[in-house]
Order: sequence, then structure tokens, then C-alpha cells
Amino acid sequence: MKTNTTDLALLAKSFYLLGDSLNYCYDCKYCRLNGEKCEEKHYNILPSEINPNFTNIPVAVNLFYGDPLLQIENTVHYLKKLENEKHKGPVIIITKGDFRKFPDIPFDLDLHIAFSTFGVDSPLDGSTMKRFENNLEEINKRKYNYKYSIEFRPIVYNVNDSAEAFARVFFLAKKYNLAVGYSGLQGKKESVKIWQEQNIDLKPYPGYNFGHKKIIDEKVVKLFEEMAKKYGVNVFRKTSCLFSYVHDLPRDYNAHYYRKSELGCDSCVMKEKCMTFKENLPLENDLHDIIPFDYEIINKKEHECILKQKGICEFPSEDCSHISGNIIHISKLLTTSDVRIIKWLTGYTVDANFYESPKISEDWVLNKSLLRSKK
Repeated sequence: MKTNTTDLALLAKSFYLLGDSLNYCYDCKYCRLNGEKCEEKHYNILPSEINPNFTNIPVAVNLFYGDPLLQIENTVHYLKKLENEKHKGPVIIITKGDFRKFPDIPFDLDLHIAFSTFGVDSPLDGSTMKRFENNLEEINKRKYNYKYSIEFRPIVYNVNDSAEAFARVFFLAKKYNLAVGYSGLQGKKESVKIWQEQNIDLKPYPGYNFGHKKIIDEKVVKLFEEMAKKYGVNVFRKTSCLFSYVHDLPRDYNAHYYRKSELGCDSCVMKEKCMTFKENLPLENDLHDIIPFDYEIINKKEHECILKQKGICEFPSEDCSHISGNIIHISKLLTTSDVRIIKWLTGYTVDANFYESPKISEDWVLNKSLLRSKK
């Protein structure tokens, strides 16, 4: 039996999603949202309207189908709404649009522009390296500088995974002093079906199958990270680690430090911060003003993630069976989005029975009139 969830909010792995979808974008052939191009999505309720604690969580604006810079007025509208509500957490715009069109105005927000690149000019990509370079040049022309980074994704087998492609991106990252986030190609079933129907030649790395995880061959990861070190560029395998670093947070807000071997924490610039934070998480901690569920904090040496226990995760790692430290135990059935919010707000990982869902439980919603308005 599943928990009662609400349609008021939608979460991704690293963000609370705010904004509206379009029926057009840059038509990147690899995009995991291609199957949603005709779906209208409107999520206009601010995090703090649902729960005052949510003023501290990370928000992405217009991360649906339709780039935020293809709907600039709408994007600015949501930024202003967040500003008026005094949102404190990082606010993210991920774009491959023309940044020159974005107004050079101040926002009283912890605002971050992440420039997305495919690393090469390709018919698979809806933008160009020239636009990417122009966007980076625009940074130095701005009166009101926000925070910036580069999103190099997806890295695709035999397409943009060469040393030449990596060098081009790292040269620019070094020039503008930007950190780089990277990932592989996510091949959800619906995406693979579209690629097959449209004869789009996208393949997983040999020895792997397409799935939920964004797999890159270990040799390619090694080359990428060695080249990053050569260029003096900080790189991150996880989105939340990148943004936590750029925003000078005390730890990765997604608590990946509980799986440090899998995620390369030993070579990460955030290692000392994250591990110190994890080690100092108390066994006795009153979080009742934050967590709406009955809970207890326990210490475990060999905790195994529920997704591995259930055989749901396609590519579990050794870390998934050896999670250790003080963690929050909850008996109630949760969604993965509930777990994410607990991580974002507390820094603990969670021991609970949960299922994959972009929705949160109704328990979080303190303004019950919002729930009634949706029913």
C-alpha cells in the first residue's frame, strides 16, 4: 500500500521543480524529456507555501521540457516570486540557450546559472559549441554576477567521449574558473523506444544496458578525471555535489558521502567538508520541527539500501550494502522524494521502506487548504 502523496510539488533527484513546460525546445535527440514534449506541466506553488522549512531546499526553475531561456519572462517571473518569499536555498537555471538575452538585473537569491554543453557540435545536440562559448564570454560582461558552472552531459559512447572533446571543455572551464558536472546517458525505456522509432544511433557502453542510471565506462571516467586534474578543473559526478561546492555549503545536500567509494569522494574537493559533517551528525537530535514522520536516529555499520534489497536498482555498487553511520530510521512507507527532502534538510541518510516517485507525502504540507484545493 502506497502512502498518500500530493500533486502540489514535483521533485527531481537534486531539486524541487518550479515552472512550466513548453511544447518546443532545442530538440536534443538524447534528451530524457523528449517523451514529455506534448505534456503540459505547471508547478507554480512555491516551496515555502507548502512548508516553511522548504525555504532552504534547492530549486530548479523551468527544468521541464522547454529551456528556461526559451521562456525568459516566465523564468524571471518565478525568480521574482522566490525572491519575494525570501527563498534561501540555491536557485538553479540549467540552460543551453542564449544567455545574452537574459536580463542583467539583480535578484536577492542564491542564484546559479549552469551552462549545459554536449562538448562537440553534433546533429544529436540542439545547440552549438559557439553558443556555449558565447555564454561563457557573457559572464564577464555582467554587472550582476550570479554563480556559474558547466554541465557536460550526457557523455555518450563514441560520440563526445574523446580526449579532444574533454580538452575543449576543460580549456574553457579553466579560462572562466568554473567547476564541471558530468554524467552519462540516461536510457529510460520510453527514451530508447523513441530512439529506435526515429533511427537515432545511441548505444550504451559495451557491457552495460540502458537504464535509470547514467553509466559511463570506467576507462572514460578515469580519462575525464585525469584530464580535469591536468587542467586544474574541479569535476563532480553528482549534480548536488557540484552545486554544494559552488554555493559553499557545509556538505553535499544529497548526502552522497554515505557512499563515498562509489562516487569518488576520496578525490573530491568537498571530501573534508562532507566527511567532517557526516562524522559530527549526532545520534541524539531533535528533528521533530523538520520531519513530519515518526522517526528514530540509529547507528548502523552495514546498512543496505532498500532499492538494492528489493532488486530495483539496475547497477548497485558495493557501497549500497555497506552504508554506515548515524542514520534516520522511519517505519512509515515513503517516496524517494520524501527521502530526498529529509537528506536536504538534515544531512542524514534514511533507512526506510520507500518507492520511486517524484511526489512527496501529504504529511509535509502544513497549509492543508492547499491540499483541499487540489481535491
